[in-house]
Amino acid sequence: MKTPISIVIPSLADRELLAMALTPVLDEVQGRALGDEVIVVDDSGSGALEEFLAHKFASVRCVKNSQNLGFGPALLAGVQAARCELFFAMNPDIRVGPGIFDCLTETLLAETLPGGVYAVSPYVLLPGKEAAAESLPELVQEGGFPVIRHRQLELTPGETHPDHPAGIPVAFALGGAMLMRRSDFLERPFDPLFEPFYWEDVDASQVALAAGRQVLCDPRAVVEHHLRGTIASRVPERVVRAAIEKNRLLFAWKHLADSDKRRQHFEALSTRVVEQALAEEREELIWLLLALEQLQAFDQAGQAIPIDRIVGPGTPR
Repeated sequence: MKTPISIVIPSLADRELLAMALTPVLDEVQGRALGDEVIVVDDSGSGALEEFLAHKFASVRCVKNSQNLGFGPALLAGVQAARCELFFAMNPDIRVGPGIFDCLTETLLAETLPGGVYAVSPYVLLPGKEAAAESLPELVQEGGFPVIRHRQLELTPGETHPDHPAGIPVAFALGGAMLMRRSDFLERPFDPLFEPFYWEDVDASQVALAAGRQVLCDPRAVVEHHLRGTIASRVPERVVRAAIEKNRLLFAWKHLADSDKRRQHFEALSTRVVEQALAEEREELIWLLLALEQLQAFDQAGQAIPIDRIVGPGTPR
């Protein structure tokens, strides 16, 4: 029996981008005829999408935020409004392929894997059909820092991988293109420690994996990522980079439980700080200060892991 889903699309004010995303989604919804719903979260803060959607896409529900909240809170607002237990989180620069929702739903609800499936991502292609870095992510530590790499695995987009018939295990499900259960997400939304954006989806999947759940990519389900990111369109490149690197540090401090990797990280971080100071370069020092400030704020609010627990005994400070 097929299951209806809610498609939740946090969006800013780019109407053209949103329209290009909605058209194939609505085609899929109409073809499935299961009572799927499409929700756009207007995160522009100005109500820029409500009238546009009512006029051009009347079947789409609009959830309007009174101010720009960022990806994680905007997605949460959409999921809270959703009527279906399964939801597909989607960025507006994603173009879904045919049959995607049937494939992802089948993989998510499969009962053959221990622990159950937490989230499933489709296989992500760039417009030129080259596999994107998000397709089969693996998480490694390089030079003391967590790095996302693309797993090298030969496959045919649109087909099951012979070695992984139930789905390909991955380090995380891409927040801008993933299917999961509403109840799971409401129980543990993206950690606000990683606001305003980046690494929150990696964190959520790693928490689920640590709890024994499965995170998969289903290569039968294919999307195109048109890399017209809504964040990059509104936020200066240096600010985006600072958010990425700040959250890379926060992710390391939260997840590096292995004592050797933790020691390597703090040794590398100490070396980097000294080198930056001697060279009178400030950018990476700013990333560190931003991470420490955010960690301290959440520690004081009782929402984050205290830094003494993160650093641990015998770790360079």
